[in-house]
Amino acid sequence: MADEENEGRWIWVSFATEHRLILAHVVGPRNHASANILIQRTDKRITRELPLFVSDGLDLYGIALTEQYHVMVTFPKTGQCGRSGNPKKVPQPDLRYAQVMKYREGGRVVDVTKRVVFGNEENIPEEQISTSHIERQNLNFRHENKRLSRKTLAFSKKDGPLDDHIKVYIAYHTFCRPHRALEIPERKRVTGKVFRLKKKRTPAMSAGFTNHVWSLRELLNIKWYLIPTN
Repeated sequence: MADEENEGRWIWVSFATEHRLILAHVVGPRNHASANILIQRTDKRITRELPLFVSDGLDLYGIALTEQYHVMVTFPKTGQCGRSGNPKKVPQPDLRYAQVMKYREGGRVVDVTKRVVFGNEENIPEEQISTSHIERQNLNFRHENKRLSRKTLAFSKKDGPLDDHIKVYIAYHTFCRPHRALEIPERKRVTGKVFRLKKKRTPAMSAGFTNHVWSLRELLNIKWYLIPTN
């Protein structure tokens, strides 16, 4: 498969834009197996109807989505000679998936197009077909993690330590770090005549997991094994 690259390591990430919430990640090669694992982990964190999935032009995402969300279609016998067609996997009717295709020349983006892969184009607003937020998060990954910086001696030599590092970063990003885009109006007295007009919120607060910004001490001391998962 042309899209597969078994050399090197990639950080695969699924991202809920409305909450700036990192749903799942995978540390692995750029191949079909990694894409499958990412979609499987993401599915476990979806509690309602399927959202609109948007990605870049990598075809591995579409294959993995079809593998996770499909129905089997069987072909009836025609009564003629020869075998009837084998059962085929087709995307679920409620699966919506679109791509942002970028075309480059000389290292520069010269054109950007959007296309709907699965679903009805009339029910998918064009403004929702965007990867800008996850691209910004990918920039944050590189900017705030020395292991992911380009041309550095601090790169990870093994998958395990890199995966552990990313897990700690995601936990801090989710519970401890307020995001400016998630702020909501709130008039609260700070001192004297000084009022705070906006309430800072983390992705975890936006998603309803908690009601306050966690400190790093609280995060590191949480008894995770006592948290219900059902």
